[in-house]
Amino acid sequence: MNRYLISLYLLGFSFFILSCSSTKKLMPEKERSADNEKSTGIINEFFEPLILNDEDLKIKKTISVDSKSDRLDDVLSQSDSEQQTPEVVSGFRVQICAVSEEEKARQVQRDAILKFVDEEIYLIYEAPYYKVRVGNCATRLDADQLQQLAVQKGFDDAWVVRTKIKLRSSSNSPQNLEKKPPN
Repeated sequence: MNRYLISLYLLGFSFFILSCSSTKKLMPEKERSADNEKSTGIINEFFEPLILNDEDLKIKKTISVDSKSDRLDDVLSQSDSEQQTPEVVSGFRVQICAVSEEEKARQVQRDAILKFVDEEIYLIYEAPYYKVRVGNCATRLDADQLQQLAVQKGFDDAWVVRTKIKLRSSSNSPQNLEKKPPN
């Protein structure tokens, strides 16, 4: 009777072990990781968003009457024919928020427009997040300085992201306009 119970336990235990084992074939690590990405939705860490060639949604700033910009008259006096289309290159922007609610993102965007008068503000939707980004920085150093400025202005979660930016030629850039004496 003892032998019968021991053999029954061993048979049950071996059946349990065999039923719990995987039915998948053993495959090399590369094939296994590619298969896991497809089946389980694992995020590819080597994804490069620059290859998507998505256009950013640009919201133009409205200039209030009490705006204190020294270069405002010079910028407004330029005709549309003088302004060239900006060149799109790889660069950096500072992302100040990434939220899933559009209204909250628009509120952060309004706040950023008021705090960053001289910078472009972008609202971008990359499912499932609305992202608010500031600036067009050609170098990482410029982006790091803008990120520090964003933290000082109350955007504590600001970070630098690599993206496509729009560079303006130096003659049309508002930063390089000199104040001309009135005629």
